[in-house]
Amino acid sequence: MTALKTKTLLAVAASALALAACGGDGTSELQNPGDTGSNPGTGGGNNGGGGTGGSTGACPTHPNVTKVTVGTEEHCRISGEITTNLTLTAGPAYQLNGTVKVGKDVGFDGQKAGGVTAVLSIDPGVKIYAGTRTSQLAIQRGSRINAQGTAAQPIILTSADALGYATTLGLANARSPLGAGVRDDPYSGEWGGLSLLGRGVINNCPAAPAVCEAEAEGGSGLYGGNVPNDTSGTLRYVRVEYAGVRFTETNELNAIAFWGVGSGTTVDYIQAHNGGDDTVEFFGGSVNAKHLVLTGADDDSLDWTFGWNGKVQHVVIAQNPLQLAGDAGYEADNNELGFDILPRSAPTISNVTLVGNTTAGAGLRLRRGTAGKLYNHVVSGNFQRGLRIDDAATYAQADAGNLSLRSFYISVATPFHSTQAQAVFTKDANNRTGASTLSSYVSGGKAYINGVNENGVTSVDPRTIDAFFDAAPYAGAVRDSASNWTLNWTRWLND
Repeated sequence: MTALKTKTLLAVAASALALAACGGDGTSELQNPGDTGSNPGTGGGNNGGGGTGGSTGACPTHPNVTKVTVGTEEHCRISGEITTNLTLTAGPAYQLNGTVKVGKDVGFDGQKAGGVTAVLSIDPGVKIYAGTRTSQLAIQRGSRINAQGTAAQPIILTSADALGYATTLGLANARSPLGAGVRDDPYSGEWGGLSLLGRGVINNCPAAPAVCEAEAEGGSGLYGGNVPNDTSGTLRYVRVEYAGVRFTETNELNAIAFWGVGSGTTVDYIQAHNGGDDTVEFFGGSVNAKHLVLTGADDDSLDWTFGWNGKVQHVVIAQNPLQLAGDAGYEADNNELGFDILPRSAPTISNVTLVGNTTAGAGLRLRRGTAGKLYNHVVSGNFQRGLRIDDAATYAQADAGNLSLRSFYISVATPFHSTQAQAVFTKDANNRTGASTLSSYVSGGKAYINGVNENGVTSVDPRTIDAFFDAAPYAGAVRDSASNWTLNWTRWLND
């Protein structure tokens, strides 16, 4: 997670004026620090993970799409601000050129002057790669992405390197695609990533205006508002690989970032793999999600802040031992400048397996006044600590019953960061520690499927908590091999 980076509306307006004064089309492009290199090594993947993206279809006829030649292939380059609906069909290889924004910000109330809404639709099987090291895709407030892949044909957003185009494009530190059957995969930070910006409620305005809005990092756009059920569209069977760029310590892009995204958005079956910063971060809002695979974060895997209060179920988090900067499984904040600022971060999360592989960070680090209801978690592997709770404001939430952990199984050499954290853990009689019996899908793969010890935990059926949740009366994300929902559409986890 980055340090807090907020701006009052006056500062935002000043920034917009400064950009306009620079000329051009008024879009906010990323400051390019130069091509950033990938980590050395080789690795493996599945379901469209390596090799050429191919180019077997005509480009859409659209003002933001042009045909370009890459080596011996013709690709469809997407650039600029998309202000009319665009559909990407399977066949061509699609290239993101710089910061691509869908729509023009309509403001927190939908009435901002110059605001334009647009929908980006992406068909199953489409592959999109970044033509530069800092290219990103950012869905603006009021606009939507409609990306609906399938398990057999996931939608893949990836780097030029992963598809074999980096050398042809002249990118610095270009590397080859991963070979078939190779499991090691150390690459990250090869492009910007995916950002959704919504009109949901956030808590990061120091001046506490009637409606809080702020500027996202990496030049993604403005986010926040007063529409808890706002929609930014649909992400289903979408994989984002090798993304995430750190410009400075306070200006970073995650693999997938949800900025003030509302609960009207659908997020189901997504993977963020080998992110150069966090794999997924929620910045306020109320967006819900199911079936997340978060692998190989260079920082934290699941991160939240600024008053996020969504619901999440079915999550596999697995650190990559070749990503040595990997830190916490969860890094959970309310607000770093005011631990008790309202509305408070208070998500409800169930059926999660976290597997540590870097000997750094905690499985769960809960801090800065966050609340939350956490159910049916398995924490395993070589995290430095299983559970860490920081600061008095967070313990106050636990004492008040607003932060609770139920039906947990921790298999980490040092389960607790402190006796205080252990006391929070032992409040629930069904929480246990013990040896891991997690197994892999195939020999040599990553161990994340429940064994006898994990399935021995007395669990909570989350369906009884909220209608959003599926009936899943077991701890962890995957009860057994027969119910493994991660197969076919993900990479690395089952390689």
